[in-house]
Amino acid sequence: MIVMWLAGCASSPERPARSSYGCMAAVRAEVPSGIPDKQAHCLAAGAIAQRCSVTEAHLAGIGKELRDAFTRGDTSWADWRADRAGIACAKRSRGADELATCCASLESR
Repeated sequence: MIVMWLAGCASSPERPARSSYGCMAAVRAEVPSGIPDKQAHCLAAGAIAQRCSVTEAHLAGIGKELRDAFTRGDTSWADWRADRAGIACAKRSRGADELATCCASLESR
């Protein structure tokens, strides 16, 4: 499943939408389901940082936690830390495959 996601990111690294919300939503929709929560946060934030912008990645993470706070979702500082780890991974990764490797190591930390 992650391989398909990686292939999609590797073949189309351009911005998937013009608007911030559209870009964030499009990238988030490509993150595979069925992976550990912290890894999903890391991948989503990192991919948004790579394909949209670092600022939009921060906004997506904050927005998700605010939505959780007001809709009885699972608000979590650990999720916010995983988002920040994903952004850090994106800054030192050259592409989706390196981002995925970096985020996979998050679960073992």
